[in-house]
Amino acid sequence: MKSTEGAFQESGLELALQELETLEAPGFWTGVSTGFKATAAVVSVAGASAAAYTAISAVVTT
Repeated sequence: MKSTEGAFQESGLELALQELETLEAPGFWTGVSTGFKATAAVVSVAGASAAAYTAISAVVTT
């Protein structure tokens, strides 16, 4: 029976796991979180602008 370590090394899983270790870097997820918040803010402003434009154009055409 093979050891677990031997099975990982033979299957290439060890290399795949090493690639994921960079995601554990301090501050990585903080940056991702900040990016999502900024994107959400931009989408909210765009939605509000579209709603205001629709409301104004409805008033102007009536």
